[in-house]
Formats: sequence, structure tokens, C-alpha cells
Amino acid sequence: MARARRQPAEDTNPVTPEKLERLVRSGITSHSEAAQELGVTVGQISSLAWSKALVAGGEYSEQPDTEASIRRMRDVEGLRWELVAARAGISVAEAKELHGDAENSVVSGRRSKADNGDAEEAEETTTRRGRGRASSAGKTTTGKRASAAATPRRSRTRAERRAGRSNNPS
Repeated sequence: MARARRQPAEDTNPVTPEKLERLVRSGITSHSEAAQELGVTVGQISSLAWSKALVAGGEYSEQPDTEASIRRMRDVEGLRWELVAARAGISVAEAKELHGDAENSVVSGRRSKADNGDAEEAEETTTRRGRGRASSAGKTTTGKRASAAATPRRSRTRAERRAGRSNNPS
């Protein structure tokens, strides 16, 4: 049996830059409050679109797209990349590049080919994730936790589970 087609809603895109700017001018400065007001989820309003609306609505001032300005907004004020880019009027990638964080991008494992195209000379880009210690380059860790993390634990067999439940030491 064929499904009936859904009728498109009257307002197919409830999130527009004009609506977001209007919400900021009315006093709503929270991303979640704006989503609730528009009747959408927070994920349906991109962080960059909301940041641009905050700048256009006068909540944040525009800033020059200089390296010093980007560093101040990110490092001193602690702003998200989307808001830094919106205040400077550039893309997030350009803001990261001006800041010097382009090498710390999330993309990992990709290979960039060398000039002659040999796979042996290609460099692999990696990123650091987690709580790595800066001074742990030459140190080795010992203990149960380190060895358990290095090798995954094998699942126990039925016989091993039975032996564990009984008082038989074998």
C-alpha cells in the first residue's frame, strides 16, 4: 500500500537570518530560547547563523579581521569560533587560520601528497585529542591501567565463565 504524501507546511523554513535578528533585537540572547520561540530544535539553528544574528542585532560589536583581534576574542574573551568569525565577518576556517589553529583541525588521517606524488613521501596529518600531557613524550607508564588500555581484553569462554562461578580453581 502506497504512503500518502505529506502536505508541505506553509512556512517551510522557520529559521531565517531576518527572524533570528528580530529575536535578538527583541531581547532574546539565548540560542535555546530562540529555538523555542521559533518552534524548532536548537540543532536546526546553526551556531554560525545564531552568532551572525547576535552581531547583526547589536548584541556583539563587529571587530577587524586581524590576527591580534582574532586571538583576543578567542583566547581572552573565550568566544566560540562561530562567534569570532561572525564578529570579524569571515569564515570559521579563516578565523582559525588567522589565529594559528589551522593545524589543530578536527580532520585527521588524511594524507597530503608530496610534490612528486609518491605515497612513501606523503605526510600524514594527525591531531591531538583528549587530555594528553605535553611533557610525556619520553615517559612510559606502568601499572594495570596502562597495560589494559594497550591490549583489549578477550571475551571469556563458556568454560571460563563456569569455572569462575564455581569454587573450582582450575
